Amino acid sequence: MATYDHKQVFADYAQGAITPEMAVGHSLQHIDKLYEAQTTARSAWRMEIDALKKQISTQQALIERLTAFMEKVLRTQKKLNAPSPSKPNQP
Repeated sequence: MATYDHKQVFADYAQGAITPEMAVGHSLQHIDKLYEAQTTARSAWRMEIDALKKQISTQQALIERLTAFMEKVLRTQKKLNAPSPSKPNQP
């Protein structure tokens, strides 16, 4: 049994060109093809989602490292700009 387009199966059945058993058989084959396509699509989507999660994780780690570095730089800059206790403040 070949897999026919579902619209063609409906048309052939309506015209009496195929028996109900043949229509059911072709319909089941079509449903099987749909499940195969769905499984393939889900697998591709899963791979894409996993790749995106990895990319987000990498970017988040870089952001955290950059934030820690900038906090260190700002603390150092604040210490350098702070008035020295041994020198009086002069306007």
